[in-house]
Amino acid sequence: MKFALPEKYYKILWGMVGIGVIAFAVGFILDANRTWLALLSTGYFVLSIALVGFAFATIQFISGAKWWIVLRRIPETFAAPLWIAGVLITIVAVAAAFHFNHIYEWVDHNIVANDKILQQKTGYLNMPFFLVRLVFYFAVWIILAKLIRKTSNAQDVAKDKETKTKLIKYSAIYTIFFGYSFMLSSIDFLMSLQPHWYTTMFPVYMFANGWFGAIAAMIIILVLVQKQGGLKDVNTEHLHDLGKWLLMATVFWAYIAYCMHMLAWYANLPEETYLLELRLKGIWKLYTIILWTLHFVIPFLILLSSDIKRRPARLSKVAWFCLFVTFMDIIWVVYGSALAHKGQENLVNSFPVGPLEIGAFFGAVGAFGIVFFKSFAKVNEAPTGDIHYEESRHFHQTY
Repeated sequence: MKFALPEKYYKILWGMVGIGVIAFAVGFILDANRTWLALLSTGYFVLSIALVGFAFATIQFISGAKWWIVLRRIPETFAAPLWIAGVLITIVAVAAAFHFNHIYEWVDHNIVANDKILQQKTGYLNMPFFLVRLVFYFAVWIILAKLIRKTSNAQDVAKDKETKTKLIKYSAIYTIFFGYSFMLSSIDFLMSLQPHWYTTMFPVYMFANGWFGAIAAMIIILVLVQKQGGLKDVNTEHLHDLGKWLLMATVFWAYIAYCMHMLAWYANLPEETYLLELRLKGIWKLYTIILWTLHFVIPFLILLSSDIKRRPARLSKVAWFCLFVTFMDIIWVVYGSALAHKGQENLVNSFPVGPLEIGAFFGAVGAFGIVFFKSFAKVNEAPTGDIHYEESRHFHQTY
């Protein structure tokens, strides 16, 4: 009942990590400022996939869904690589505290001394409190995730309703904390990169992008595991449902992205147009248009096909595409924030995705995959102790 990823795939994943390490090493030599932004983007990318992917599991527990039970160990294991994100984001934050990078303007005392708006925000935007919040977020996320995974594994032996009741209770606690902590951490890690700009839609936008990427990652992992002979009880209907989730995530992201900008216009809030204004200059205008096309138009049209959603190889390719676009969106947010930083105005004519970013993406996926599959191999690949497991095995859709 335990799945072991063949060694050749670990070699591939380690090779991807190597590509990422080389990309960052060269990046720090050639352009340290851009590389710090890439490091933060990579950390947040891993964070959003791990955190939102695990939230998918807790939401299914709370809702009482049965269709997903045969594949639930995949999203349950998404929390395992959380520590990678914690390490990367902490490195960026500590480096900012010691002025090795300048991506957070509110850390620079000279800038704050001449900025009345930032002076009013120092009670929240100060590095000691920032680091305390960072440690608190990751500590609670990891503790709750381990508690839920431990309870889920215990269900394989217990096979009772009481264990499932515990899973629902713990999932409710996690989901509530996730809602608030994801909102605040998105504001801390990313929105504070532009401390003069704010909108209440921003955390929802980042959640929508994370949901899009997490579903894509689940599909990729499921197809790979089944290709290697694992999770035999997962059928075409389950895959089709994940494909529909990915289509929904595409539309959800587009709706939130549209609302974030439309509401600023409708409510006549010129201070909130700052985000888009920066990203519609120079070559960044082209990048913004490309991102919107890749994030919505192309996956939406492709995923309308039921045939593609029911074919593992094809759906996996679409999922890989969506996963990279998720990373591109985080690049759009993080790199775009530096366009207004003093001395960084020239970035508006520099295309934000190059060898460094592609290498960072490979490194992130490789590291995530290694930690995920090592953790996945420690437990039963499927929760056969769940009282509704047989019902999930025979899941089918009506048309």
